[in-house]
Amino acid sequence: MTDLAGRRRIEWAAFAAVLLVAAVLRLVRLDDNGFGTAYYAAGVRSMLQGVWLFFYNSFDPAGFISLDKPPVAFWIQTIFAAVLGYSGWSIHLPQALAGIASVALLYRLVRPVGVPAAVVAALLLAIMPIAVAVDRSNNTDAWLIFFLLLAARIALRGRGLSLVVAMALLGLAFNTKMLAALVCAPALLAGWLLAGTLDWRQRLAWMMAAAVTLAVVSLSWAVAFDLTPKGSRPYAGSSHDNSMLELIVMHNGLERFVRNTPAPTPTPAPRFVAYDAVPVGPLRLAEPALAMQFAWTLPLAILGAVFAWRRRRAMVALWSVWGLAYGIVYSLAGGIFHAYYLSTLGPPLAALAGIGCFELWRRGSTHLAIGLGAAALWQAYIAGASLGWTSTWIGFPAVALAAAIAAQWRAKRPPAVIGGVALLVLPALWALSAVFAPGNLTLPSASLPRWLGIDDGRGPILSRDWKALTDDPKLQAFLQQHRGKTRFLLAAPNALLAAPVIIGTGQPVMAFGGFFGNDPVMSVDAFAKAVERGEVRFVVLATNRRTRDFERWVRAHGTIVDPAQWRSLPPEPRRAIVLYDLAAK
Repeated sequence: MTDLAGRRRIEWAAFAAVLLVAAVLRLVRLDDNGFGTAYYAAGVRSMLQGVWLFFYNSFDPAGFISLDKPPVAFWIQTIFAAVLGYSGWSIHLPQALAGIASVALLYRLVRPVGVPAAVVAALLLAIMPIAVAVDRSNNTDAWLIFFLLLAARIALRGRGLSLVVAMALLGLAFNTKMLAALVCAPALLAGWLLAGTLDWRQRLAWMMAAAVTLAVVSLSWAVAFDLTPKGSRPYAGSSHDNSMLELIVMHNGLERFVRNTPAPTPTPAPRFVAYDAVPVGPLRLAEPALAMQFAWTLPLAILGAVFAWRRRRAMVALWSVWGLAYGIVYSLAGGIFHAYYLSTLGPPLAALAGIGCFELWRRGSTHLAIGLGAAALWQAYIAGASLGWTSTWIGFPAVALAAAIAAQWRAKRPPAVIGGVALLVLPALWALSAVFAPGNLTLPSASLPRWLGIDDGRGPILSRDWKALTDDPKLQAFLQQHRGKTRFLLAAPNALLAAPVIIGTGQPVMAFGGFFGNDPVMSVDAFAKAVERGEVRFVVLATNRRTRDFERWVRAHGTIVDPAQWRSLPPEPRRAIVLYDLAAK
């Protein structure tokens, strides 16, 4: 009994230490991220102003247009902001807590294999660079992963009702990030099938019930949104037909795979690209630019899947199919693709790597040496390609490689421990880069080169945070002072310019072109009538955006406001804004 109690104390101490690491990486300097993705932060400020705005996931306080993602994560952020007060910290906190909870969930999921496997798996997720970056943002991925892990925990029970509950949780994940959640469905089904003992008739019946549950939970909000008369709800942001179902299929579906416009021709540095332009193909995720976000222990994960298959088929199937499904999707995604999507690969790789470490330890020095050596060479490849082959940081994989050799020829435990610690250094440093050098807060990523001041090849848009020029206190004060009785404080061609004004004032701002300015939210004639009715007076335009009918109409009917009256932020190279007064002529 004493030995058992001692082992439990050690287990809890190790678990607590891992959670502490996860909490430090996700909570320290969280205030520094400001409002993160201003588009989402503006939506939260709007949803705080009424139940109708809250339900319809409105981007602006007038309910003119909705956010282009489902509402669950933003509902959670809004509740936190309502309780703690609206601030950048209060809307980032829920994702940080979800990330910490995901580390705890992964520990519980891997715990049946053994405490060491669970501790290693949880630690690897805690320090996974892209997981830290995403959990420190106000994007929806942290909650997506949390709900997927909850579904996995239920599915592995193998009972009939377990699959139904797991699919209900997957539907909740769908209402967090739409089709990105359904990629995990085959993994949940594989884990459930191998974990259970039901006969085929029972399985078929439960699978049909689970499919119905998934469909009902997943589509409930989107159908309710679309069934509401269009004049009684916001326009469905980033859709062409004002339909949430169309948004699911197109912008948040097919457009992730097929680029609607030709890819830009490569230009000399600096490269002003907003996507991670890694070529599509089977080896895409092995490119250092992406691998450094999530794949530091990939060889250990592969070995874990191989060696644990006979003893833990349900668990290995779930994690392997999860990783393969998302890996295939991301390898084929030739449209809208960002590095932070890779956070969904964090749980399966961390789980399988933890299992791999445990299995290699069980099998003896030769297997341990192979695993350590493979992981060391892989890390040397990522670090060398990212930091330079003469960088001193490659010394840590070199230590792990030396430890692998020593583990083969000498007592396995001391060298293996040294090698294992050496393998943790680089991913931990990459994770810390998300704390001290976060880069673009809208498109989170981790990059030790960025932290060290080295060009990581991702271009200036992805490597730094760009403050919108409408995030100007003098501009917002001017608008509030001269607004008069207009319904909208300001109109802007896109949500990127509108969001900072909503955050700063809490007042209605019209993004008449949606997120990027391409949505057919309203015609020029409808906008002109809104101006005639006195709903809009001031319009801000960006000088580096392409000219469209709206811009031409505003320039023809408006008067430029003297920048000395409203501008306190100096214009930047390639970026400037102009304020027009439509009531001045």
